[in-house]
Amino acid sequence: MDTSQTAESPAQPHPFVRKLRMHREFFHRTLECFRDEDASSRVTPAAMTAAGQVLHAAAAIEFFLSGLFGVFEGWSPMSQRQPGFVDMSWTEGANIGLEERNTSPEVQEAGRSLKKAAELFDRSMDSASALFGARTMEELVQVPLPPTPIFPPWFTAAHVFEIMIDHTAHHRGALAQYARGLGLEPKIPYFDMAEARHEAMLMSGQESGAGTPVAAVK
Repeated sequence: MDTSQTAESPAQPHPFVRKLRMHREFFHRTLECFRDEDASSRVTPAAMTAAGQVLHAAAAIEFFLSGLFGVFEGWSPMSQRQPGFVDMSWTEGANIGLEERNTSPEVQEAGRSLKKAAELFDRSMDSASALFGARTMEELVQVPLPPTPIFPPWFTAAHVFEIMIDHTAHHRGALAQYARGLGLEPKIPYFDMAEARHEAMLMSGQESGAGTPVAAVK
């Protein structure tokens, strides 16, 4: 990997921007099976709603972005934080969806509409692409973060990026279970194929025949 690479260009997309594009597609593939009226569904009375899962994942992206880069033009209060990872108060009531704690009309709408919640997720991913894509790989992988109580002293922005992506994948997986609980058929995130069919093929020893994985997307 060329650590001297600068900001993204059409000819040579930034490696982190390519990865964000992949994970956006993975997330949307999981959401495809939901109906908009499924926004308020929960797996237990104490769990977040389906829309709440999407909003939580999106707001967490903005938490990581502001923690790394400072205030930016986002849709959630997380985007207005100063750099650093000292204030973790946003994790209080983690099982309560953002739409249940935020009076913003836009967030309230997203709590009732998975389509709107997905739009806010996309806005967070756009912000991530812009902020990471504007930095060189040298900045992201070599410069340690300022001291913080929650990350080791050797952590860089690249390590935080991986945690951000992993957190998004965690909630994508939760949404797949919500879908199954509703009797829907979520797709495996990486192929245009239902999870149940993919699992059946794996159990029978067949080749998946799923085609080109999304990981090849540029």
